[in-house]
Amino acid sequence: MNNPAISAGDKMDPNGVAGFKAWEVGGFIDVNYSYNSNNPDNHVYRGTSVQPRTGEFSLNHAVAYIRRDAIPGRFSPLFEFAAQGGPAADALVAYEPNPGGANGKFAGPEVWKHISRATIGFRTRHGTELVAGLHLSPVGIGIHWSPYNWNYTVTWQLNSVPYYLSGIKFAQTIRDKHQVQLWVTNGWQILADNNKAPSVMLGYTFTPSERFNFGEYVWIGPEQADMRPNAWRLFSDSQFTYNTERFGIGGLFDVGADPRTDLPLTPWQMWMNGAIFTRWRVLGKERTWDMALRPEFFWDRDGRMFGVPQTLISGAFTNNFRIFNNLLLRVEYRYDHSTNPNGFFYRGAAIADDAMGLGRDQHTVFFSAAGVFAHRFGGKRP
Repeated sequence: MNNPAISAGDKMDPNGVAGFKAWEVGGFIDVNYSYNSNNPDNHVYRGTSVQPRTGEFSLNHAVAYIRRDAIPGRFSPLFEFAAQGGPAADALVAYEPNPGGANGKFAGPEVWKHISRATIGFRTRHGTELVAGLHLSPVGIGIHWSPYNWNYTVTWQLNSVPYYLSGIKFAQTIRDKHQVQLWVTNGWQILADNNKAPSVMLGYTFTPSERFNFGEYVWIGPEQADMRPNAWRLFSDSQFTYNTERFGIGGLFDVGADPRTDLPLTPWQMWMNGAIFTRWRVLGKERTWDMALRPEFFWDRDGRMFGVPQTLISGAFTNNFRIFNNLLLRVEYRYDHSTNPNGFFYRGAAIADDAMGLGRDQHTVFFSAAGVFAHRFGGKRP
């Protein structure tokens, strides 16, 4: 799901005819316009950090990156750095703590919102990896860089899990098809400290072929000021994808729980969600037309993830037109429904989370043009 080939058309195969190429530079610029049936006065698409603006033209997201991948069968250094800007970059760090004091201006979201990824590490010839820094999170299907996803917008699920993780990743590949992972992170999509203890995530992936992948991730750790074990968050993410040139399908199921020791009677706050992803090639090999359809539900029983108790039901239908190898045009219709009787979506002058007159439904049409570039270099030494 994270390969630019899916939308941009360039296979980005490091083992091409010229031999292995470890380095890659690339990036994209995504410009969009969206029409929302609720026409909120603040132009905010509530609950998402990928396309946060509505009812206006927006230079939504711009990214430039460089990375070095591992050379198969050799000890290899690993490196990745990506810089970003735009409303999507601002929204990504909206929940980061704002530091106070005389030195507050030298830390916090306004400083690091322009850093999308920054990692360094190594991989041994036997498949052992150790990488530290600001990582792309493996949880969920899709990423914060929208041109690389099957649909233009992302799921409610992806907006409820970390887009990025700050910490250390240890991974071991076994017989090329299996990988086990241990992540020690600062917290649930957080660079600053919300407590003095890290969180831990265990991961397992099974990749029997280039077409199929299965992953399971389990999160355990303190996400409150209370660091006692009986206050730790528990979370599970299960996902699979099967993808060919002509057709792809994926699915995920998540369940999570927080024991809220900061509330009276220490209630367990729970959430659960699932989604199905499909894509199919309509026309073309070089200049292509693909479609993608994605239904989803998100049960937020206690409002832990999105602020109010509800079930969110959503469907997205996307047309992807690759006009040139590096130009992607997209048109998407999306429907969202909330079961909360007081509504959830901003509508008209109702632009506060507790305002009267919030919408229970919204229809949104997105138009996007993205220029996507990627180039590999640094061939294998003889």
